[in-house]
Amino acid sequence: MNEDVHFLESVKKEVLDTYLSFGWYRTGRLIFTVHTLEPYRDGRLFRVLWLRYLVRQVNMTKQARKIIELNKQFSVVVRPFSITDDVAELHKKYVANLKFETAKNLNDLLQDVENKVYDSYIIEVRDNKQLIAAGIFDKGTEAIAGIINFYDPEYKKYSPGKYVMALKYLYCLDKKIKYYYPGYFSPEYPAFDYKLFLDTNATEVFIPEGNIWFPYNVVFSK
Repeated sequence: MNEDVHFLESVKKEVLDTYLSFGWYRTGRLIFTVHTLEPYRDGRLFRVLWLRYLVRQVNMTKQARKIIELNKQFSVVVRPFSITDDVAELHKKYVANLKFETAKNLNDLLQDVENKVYDSYIIEVRDNKQLIAAGIFDKGTEAIAGIINFYDPEYKKYSPGKYVMALKYLYCLDKKIKYYYPGYFSPEYPAFDYKLFLDTNATEVFIPEGNIWFPYNVVFSK
């Protein structure tokens, strides 16, 4: 896997597991890898490292447990992904409040909205009947990849983005899935630090120079 982008007709089950294990990830219908980020579009490059949680080793932080408790009043459903009217409307509301540019709708973001390339699921969080948060993930055989979380900005005080991350972990635990890949982070660019909030002791980072995963707390020991 020495190319940056691959286009395949199907990235499901063991195929997805394998790509994730080499630090590759989904963008639209494609699967790609990258090791630098230019967030400010000014020529400065920041190194990024791919993350994964060892699901069975996670001992959730106090913060994560508090967020779960805070949201216990809401109902949760996990189902195969499809775009319903309320899902599309929630994403639209979420994007309208962002301070950075992203795809305006889920069709543009995911492209594979009929699950032909990926085996995708959505977690829905509702306050009574109102959809207030959602998270999409791709499922392999022994791994999932978190793709996007979005929520109603009026519920921001409940930390819905992190709550949906926790729900993805709990889904893995329930289904006996070994790995949860939340994406990449950068040690020099803190915007992605939230992906580490579940438990850094159970987090690994991918080191591409050796095609190997190392414990986060070993790589970034204080």
